Amino acid sequence: MRIHKYLICHKNFRFTLSLLCSSALIFLLCVSSTLFADTDTLKRIAEAEREVNYVGVRLKTFIWSRGTRTFEELVIHKSPDVFCGKEISAVGERKSFEGSRDDENRRDNRRRDRDEHRRNSRDRGREQSRWRQHRNLFSEKEIALIAQNYNLEKSSSTEKIANYETDILTITPKFANRPTKRIFFARENGAILRSEEIDAEGVLRAMFVYTRISFDPETVERKWHAFQKEIKLEPQRSHSISLAEGEKILKIKPIQPKYLPPGFQLRDVHGIKGRNQTIHLIYTDGLLDFSIFETTDKGALRDSGRHRESDTIEIGGTRVHKHRRGPTHAFSWSSQQIRFFLFGVMPASEMQKVVESIIHIAKEK
Repeated sequence: MRIHKYLICHKNFRFTLSLLCSSALIFLLCVSSTLFADTDTLKRIAEAEREVNYVGVRLKTFIWSRGTRTFEELVIHKSPDVFCGKEISAVGERKSFEGSRDDENRRDNRRRDRDEHRRNSRDRGREQSRWRQHRNLFSEKEIALIAQNYNLEKSSSTEKIANYETDILTITPKFANRPTKRIFFARENGAILRSEEIDAEGVLRAMFVYTRISFDPETVERKWHAFQKEIKLEPQRSHSISLAEGEKILKIKPIQPKYLPPGFQLRDVHGIKGRNQTIHLIYTDGLLDFSIFETTDKGALRDSGRHRESDTIEIGGTRVHKHRRGPTHAFSWSSQQIRFFLFGVMPASEMQKVVESIIHIAKEK
């Protein structure tokens, strides 16, 4: 009798276990399929960014240290090397008084106004007509980091942009105080037609949308021949280097932060043209970046006391200058014969932890 009950219970247990395993497997396959589908969408967009040729005009707006700026930009993309644009008309600019000390912000804005008035119309025209090289979005490393740190959701859209049907990829953060990005892309070929970046407070920080765009090969080729003579891109001010090369430039080992906000990794190290003893470290979570400049240039070390418009705080016995320009927080200080400049659109508390970790490492040397 006991054997009979055991067999019945054992059989039921095996059936239940089999059912649970099957359900779990189906759930994982469904989740995995959705995740891979969304990642594939991002990869398709990234591929279009590299390979789809087009010419168009887009309206572009962004918030920066001086306020909000909006302008029209003429853009041409011709794979593999040409992706550039130039401003063709300024729509508007609104100055910002955002910051902790209004009087200093007003002085800062008045000084910038004087500087702008000193520039004559010919200089402004030359700046607006200058072609600038753009960076293709979403490298393989950035895609991997976005998949790790953000949720990806593709959805259909009934909105047409520049007469093209679109779908939407919404990228939402897994961590607090990170941006949300919405990408409207052409259903036909994956090219980005509209991009919106919204900060953690729900404020639209940057956006562009194409008002006219053509993917016709003959049109792109004709426009390229028309623009080719006037496109004289300035040499890049920085170039990618290794950390070992950075050590040769500084003549001392670069100091990397021990603390990084969750999900952040070193994206690149740059040497800077004209600054023989300075390197630029760029950290990213795939969408959001912050920068650290390290220099052993004696001139920069001598100028370290010129911080009239900053707050001074003390971290681990080191004087650190801290200030804010619009959405950007910046810190500067000196440790172990290196002058550090850290800035980015991150919460000040998170960036201060990065500063603390660098100061701690510098003291251990």
